[in-house]
Amino acid sequence: MFKGLWNPDPTRRGEMFAGPVMVLPVLLGLGLFQFWPLVSAVLNSFRTFNAFTKRPNGWAGWDNFAQIFADQVFVNAMLITLVYIVLMIVVVVPMALGLAILLDKRMRGTMLARAAILGALASSEAVAALIWGQLYEPGTGLFDAILKSIGLPEVPFLTSGPHAIVAIVVMTAWKDVGLPMLIFLGGLQAISPQVMEAAALDGASNWRVFRRITLPLLRPSIILAIFMVTVAAARLFTPIILLTQGGPNGQTTNLPFYSYAQAFEFSSPGTASASVMFMMLVLIGITVLQAYAIRDRKGWR
Repeated sequence: MFKGLWNPDPTRRGEMFAGPVMVLPVLLGLGLFQFWPLVSAVLNSFRTFNAFTKRPNGWAGWDNFAQIFADQVFVNAMLITLVYIVLMIVVVVPMALGLAILLDKRMRGTMLARAAILGALASSEAVAALIWGQLYEPGTGLFDAILKSIGLPEVPFLTSGPHAIVAIVVMTAWKDVGLPMLIFLGGLQAISPQVMEAAALDGASNWRVFRRITLPLLRPSIILAIFMVTVAAARLFTPIILLTQGGPNGQTTNLPFYSYAQAFEFSSPGTASASVMFMMLVLIGITVLQAYAIRDRKGWR
């Protein structure tokens, strides 16, 4: 029975090599651009570097981690990162669920709305940040012009710490709401129509159907959407560097921007890598806690 396995048909020998050859470029790309940078960051977080050549010249042990934990800027960046994560989850997840419910009803104009939302998702993050920067422009931006027209004072969207954080979250929510919306839309379309019809025959209100049927059945979609939003919020970088450069006074600096500043502005690859490793561990911990909190009582689905 193993004759064909050990002595393959000569006409099909090429197929034995075609699969690995086609997969090899993908594996090389993943190894070069995903896994090797991760391994390099782990190693660099325990190294010391020459200040002039930027080359490793020894092992620092845990000194890089001790240095960033003693840095108040790093502590503030960690707290601001958590603020970004919380605000993004609170804003994006309910918004995405609401949009998915509206689009699932197939009302007039839903195709246009879906195209607009997906268009924002597909747009360049840098281009979106530059456009929103013009909207937020103090005095001459569209938002200040609208406030002036209705007799309200100007708002320092990007020059006040709390306003700047909210402005970045609003811009990012507009840009990224499309992905969790698609996740929820797929979950809604997977719910059997018979379940909804049975609930309607029992006289259940729309709110009761949503709370007792739709939300429980969307549990896997909710877990996935929160995970995706958490990752996006934790790695927020482009809007910060283009809109505020971490200001004012570091009040919008998160861990990715802190790592960037350590590596390219202060020429400290060791502390930059240490902050990246800490951010990755925090992200893993937050994701595990989220999945545990939202898990099904009867176990994972």
